[in-house]
Amino acid sequence: MRNDARGVAITAGRAESLQHYETALQQFQSYVGDPIATLDAALEQDPEFVSGHLMKALVLFTLGERKFVAPVQASLDAAQARSAKASDRERMLMGAVRELLANDWHVACRTLDRVLIDHPRDVLALQTGHLMDFYRGDALNLRNRVIRVLPHWDASVPGYSYVLGMHAFGLEEMNQYPQAEQEARRALEVEPRDGWAVHAATHVMEMQGRIPEGIEWLESRRSDWAPDNGFAFHNWWHLALFYLDDARYDKVLELYDTGVHPEPSPILLSLVDASALLWRLTLEGVDLGKRFETIADEWEAQLENEAGYYAFNDLHAALAFSACGRQRSLARVKEAMTHAAAGTHVLAGMAREVGIPLVAGIEAFSKEKYREAIEAIEPVRDIANRFGGSHAQRDLLTLTLIEAALRSGDRARARHYLAERRVLKSPASRWGARLEARA
Repeated sequence: MRNDARGVAITAGRAESLQHYETALQQFQSYVGDPIATLDAALEQDPEFVSGHLMKALVLFTLGERKFVAPVQASLDAAQARSAKASDRERMLMGAVRELLANDWHVACRTLDRVLIDHPRDVLALQTGHLMDFYRGDALNLRNRVIRVLPHWDASVPGYSYVLGMHAFGLEEMNQYPQAEQEARRALEVEPRDGWAVHAATHVMEMQGRIPEGIEWLESRRSDWAPDNGFAFHNWWHLALFYLDDARYDKVLELYDTGVHPEPSPILLSLVDASALLWRLTLEGVDLGKRFETIADEWEAQLENEAGYYAFNDLHAALAFSACGRQRSLARVKEAMTHAAAGTHVLAGMAREVGIPLVAGIEAFSKEKYREAIEAIEPVRDIANRFGGSHAQRDLLTLTLIEAALRSGDRARARHYLAERRVLKSPASRWGARLEARA
């Protein structure tokens, strides 16, 4: 048994494995580098590296895709085969992986929190829990999970900036915008290249309608968050949203082509951002060329594995298929979601309560059945956090609802939701002003 740089016990057969563990943790938190490649190299040399097997399982799971279930299971099996040598903490992490694989995400997140009770500096448990809180739409624990361990962290502990960045994002999703921005800036004083902290402050500016400041924030820090960063596509997406609010459509398309989705991606998180940005541009009547067709092609290549797994992803596939009129592919998504919704686990509830009605609303909107779109989206919009995503991401639903109201001639309903959005997103939003001018 060896201790990592924060004093957490790690089971490994070789001293070198501890350095690999630290490197992989840094890569996991910073999005710079490939933690899986680092862990694979370590495990090849040290099959007894229990925490290495567990980290590989958890990092892969947090990508949120069904195709990683089999390799996650393989890593869990390798860890469990060595459970006699494992620490109590590692055995609890094995339990969390089992619960995640069983789609018991809420239970798994409670298990991760029990790990943090005794090991508040366990970066692996904390980072995994934070990401799973996001996927579950649990804004309370997105913030509070970090708050509960913060007394055990300070600038002398490796990885402190990333903990502050997580705290900042949790504060933002709980609408504590001044505190969130302050915490993000503190994180960046420690580590200027902390892309998650940059992202947290960006969310604050997005939600407060600080469009010019948001553009300056991201543009001036490009050299910190963009180079060689696996999360950069999402910060490019945020930059594009600022320009979109400002009606600078040519700039948005340029950012889409060079930053958000410059090439085909096997990672669904990238397809989600691409689809969401293109849908917003469609609402604004912007000519997209073949961009949505290309994204629909990429989603179709993923359907066999991914349809019906995570409803948030399914919705974004439906955006592409609906926009392109691909009814057969859309039907496959709907069928898979219906099958998933018959279950009793967390993912079934996401599909049943949120995903299926929202997909129906998007389909109706694309067919110009705007009353049907309103009837499908309106009852679900206020509980859409249940299938994950952020305030900024779910704003797409409000924008679609308002646009459906305007196109159906229901100006009173459009004004009703614009009044809400004006407060939640600030009167400074130029997109909001454009919609109000039509209402």
